[in-house]
Amino acid sequence: MALTNRRGFTLIELMVVMLILAVIATIAWRMTAGNVPIAKWETARAEMAEIQKAITEWSLSNNNEFPDSLDEIADRFPGGRTPIDPFKEPYLYEKTEKGFRLTCLGADETEGGTDMADLDIVFDQTGQVQPEE
Repeated sequence: MALTNRRGFTLIELMVVMLILAVIATIAWRMTAGNVPIAKWETARAEMAEIQKAITEWSLSNNNEFPDSLDEIADRFPGGRTPIDPFKEPYLYEKTEKGFRLTCLGADETEGGTDMADLDIVFDQTGQVQPEE
């Protein structure tokens, strides 16, 4: 008995499906690739909030003084190291007369910026500081 009524996909049908999948993948990649700097910016902001908390806790344990550098609070983080910002530059920390200032310069790694990913993120002893206009 011969099988004459076999059904399957033709080469053209398979190529059309592959083309549709390629178009969908291209659209998805374009939509997500532009969001990477913004995601890194949000990650930096969240990490800085954790660093700000660690500095505050350290201060409470040390007569309300603030650390001279972030190395003094490193043991409060996994691996014993203070996080570095997602843009691969260390967070800028300085002890001030009233407390401290913790800064991330954003994706452009320069002060200021107009795009969200380029905006500076600044924390002090009170929390996140809003950018000056």
